Parts: sequence; structure tokens; C-alpha cells
Amino acid sequence: MTTPDEGLAKIHARFGAHDGHRALHAKGIHCVGTFTATPEASELTKAAHMRGTPIPTKVRFSNGGGDPRVPDYVPDVRGLAVSFQLPDGKRTDILSQTIPHFPFPDQEGFFATLAVSKPGLSGLLRLPAFLARYPRAARQFPEANQVIGQLISFGAYRYFPFHAVKWVDADGGSRFVRYTWQPTEVETSLSKAEAKERGRDFLFDGLRERLAREPVRMDLEVQVASDDDNPHDPSDEWPDDRLRVTVGTLEVAAVDDDADDSIIFDPMRLTDGIEPSDDPVLHYRPDVYGLSYARRTST
Repeated sequence: MTTPDEGLAKIHARFGAHDGHRALHAKGIHCVGTFTATPEASELTKAAHMRGTPIPTKVRFSNGGGDPRVPDYVPDVRGLAVSFQLPDGKRTDILSQTIPHFPFPDQEGFFATLAVSKPGLSGLLRLPAFLARYPRAARQFPEANQVIGQLISFGAYRYFPFHAVKWVDADGGSRFVRYTWQPTEVETSLSKAEAKERGRDFLFDGLRERLAREPVRMDLEVQVASDDDNPHDPSDEWPDDRLRVTVGTLEVAAVDDDADDSIIFDPMRLTDGIEPSDDPVLHYRPDVYGLSYARRTST
């Protein structure tokens, strides 16, 4: 089992260590906004941010890699982290990215992906063994590559927090759910040549220009598990016919240039009415984030 220290070292081996930056999602932009839940949300969970009152949010859009110097037109995962500022002064977070499915039952497959994705001969030599060990990842390569190759604005992607969590309602009933952030607008992907013409920071520049005119809105949807679904395995794919409910809208209002970029967004920072599954990746991530935080703030 890869320890958090070893995991962080593997991330740095893939992307390099960059002082003052996150190990992953190193290039990002902070924004502020509000989240307003739908009436259906409060029927599913007693969580404070799901009662319909507008909730202040801290939002960070990002590129997925660990090198903050990489241009936006290079194919990459995109990230959306949202921290809800609860009425009692505490926070709860949702972390998401644009790949629809996590093809591994634990973190070891993710670290193997870093090794085979590193440019050069070493990655190519590892690829056959990787594909043999992780056939689900091989089947999902076409979909993942299509998403990574999309060049659209941050607000036009779909974002997937792939961990399941348990929602507990006011009567003590519970159900496991997975989130999806759904965009409220549709864009056609740019070609790489078109994106290059817009500049190496075109995603971030475009977001600034958009928010100077109008907000970006995204709907939060939950997919509700059935008894046949495994909420504790992040690689378990729940069928499309499972109940889906729109539980709120995020309105991103402005860029926050004064934000502290050392802030940790933590998928285990939950609140009353939301409980973790036994997903091993969900429980593994906070320790790595803590190490990354300590190192980037010690320089």
C-alpha cells in the first residue's frame, strides 16, 4: 500500500515539485459565489446548505496537472472545488473533476496511471502491464481521452465528484448519492490551433472576462444508489436509470484575487446530514492533501 508520503513523491515524480503550489491542480483561479438548494434537496438530507437559503461559497477552477506552467491548450483534466460556508461558521467541501468515471477500486491504480502517463520511454514500457492489470481503465481510455481533449470554458464542463456519500434526512432515512455538476450552457470545443491563438492562459482569461459580464451557473445533481450499487467502491459504475435529482444551483459571481491559495479543499470535510462511504480513496486523500499543504506553505 502506497503511504501518503510515497504518494506525494509519485505525484512529484510525474509533474515535478513546484514551490508554493499544489501537487495536483497546481494552476487554478479562486472565485466567490452562492449556492441555493432546491426544495427537493431538503427532503433528501438535513445538511445545512441544502435547506434553500443562499449559502456563500469559495470556488476554485483548475487544470488537473501538477505543473502550474503548462498552457491551457494542452489536453488535461479540469477541476472544480467548492467550499460551502455554513451558517455555523464551519465549511463543507465538494471536489470534482471532468473525467466521468474512476476506474480503480483504490488509489494504487491512480498512481500507476501517473507512471504510464509520464512522457518518454519509461511510461511506454509500463503500459502493457498496466493495461493487463487494469482492464477497466483500458476500456475507459477513449471516453477519458475525449474529455481531456475538450477545449471549452471552465463553466461549460461537467464535473464529477466520483466518491459516494450518505445523505441522511431529518427523519433518519438515508441513501447513498453521487454528485455531478451540470453546466447550464453548451459550447463547441475549440481546436488546439484556435486555443493557441487565444493564449496559454485562455481558460483563466476567459473566465475573468465572463465574470466581468455575468455569473457562471452550474446545477448540482445527485444520482441515488439502489441496493445493487456499491457506494464503497469508487470504480463501481451505477446504471444511468438510477434516480437523478437536481438539488441546487451554484452561481459563481466574481474572481477572488485576494483569496489564500493555500486553502485546503477536503472531500472528507463533511457536515451533519452527510456521511462518508467506506471508499478507500476518499479516506486516503486528506493525508496527502495535508502533506502537500505543509510543504507548499513552508517555503
